[in-house]
Order: sequence, then C-alpha cells, then structure tokens
Amino acid sequence: MDYFHLSLDPRISDPAEPAGLSNVVKTEMLTSSRSHELRELELQFPIRGVGQPTYPDYLERPFPLLSDGLKRLIEMYCPRMPYEPVGLLDIGRMRHDTYWLMVPPRNACLSGQSQFHPDGSLKELVLDSNKVGEQMLFQIDGIRETEIVIHLAVAESLLRRDFTGIKLTRVKQDTSH
Repeated sequence: MDYFHLSLDPRISDPAEPAGLSNVVKTEMLTSSRSHELRELELQFPIRGVGQPTYPDYLERPFPLLSDGLKRLIEMYCPRMPYEPVGLLDIGRMRHDTYWLMVPPRNACLSGQSQFHPDGSLKELVLDSNKVGEQMLFQIDGIRETEIVIHLAVAESLLRRDFTGIKLTRVKQDTSH
C-alpha cells in the first residue's frame, strides 16, 4: 500500500505560527499515554509577528495543527486519535482561529534503508512495509523530526476536497523482506 508524508506546502511563505506553544506543550505530552495532560493546559497563543499571515488547513510548526475541516476528515479515518483545541490569536487584526493539536500514534516502521545526515537528522525516509501495519495516519517513531505519514485512502480524500497549504510526498518503502 502507498503512504504519503503530510507537510505544509513550502509555497506558503507566511503561515500563522503560535508563539510560545512549544514552551507550554512538551514533546513528551504528544504520546497516547500522556495526551490527557494537554486538557489541563491553556492553549491560547498569539501568532508570531508576520505581516499578513496565511491560515492553511495544516500547520507544521512547532507541532502538527489541523483546521476544523481537516480534523473532521482525519477523524473519519482515525476516530480514536486524541485532539486538543489550540486558539491562534491575531490581536492586531482582531482574529481568533481554532486549530487542533493531534496526537498521532507512533509507529517504529523505519527501514534500515533510511538515510541520515551526519548530525542525525533524517535525509531520506524509507518505511519498512512489514512494520507499517494498518494505520491510516501515524508519526514515525525513532527520529528527531516530526514526520506525519498518511495512508493512500486518506491522501485521496484530502485531494478530493478544497484544502489549502498541504503537500503530499510519496514515501519510499522497503519491501525486500
């Protein structure tokens, strides 16, 4: 089966980015065993000072955030995945947008064929097709980056709708086993 890396379209030069989110939400909280801790946090953040920010349906930084419409679509495929609302406040424009912080399951499905830069960052992602399983959306476990991968069915659903700011890149798979 085919899988795709979900990312923010690089043509979006000024995406809204919540200032201070990574100071409040710790990476350790973005696991199924600790996601309940997010409910106790105040998740309202001003956006970083950019001229005219764009509000795409998917934000990558500092953590994956989904628009309402994208969350509804993902929920159809991943109904038990935890989500927490995050308010983005643009005080200068008197604007408030709600995005959803998702806590995707982690999958240790990295192939030995994956390549890394000398500093340990991911150079080329290759999935071990025997370890992927049946998950429709997951985060690659065992790497420092946040890499969100979606199943072909989810990718096709995304493409049939009018979402903005999303880039899908086919992920290589190691099927040699």
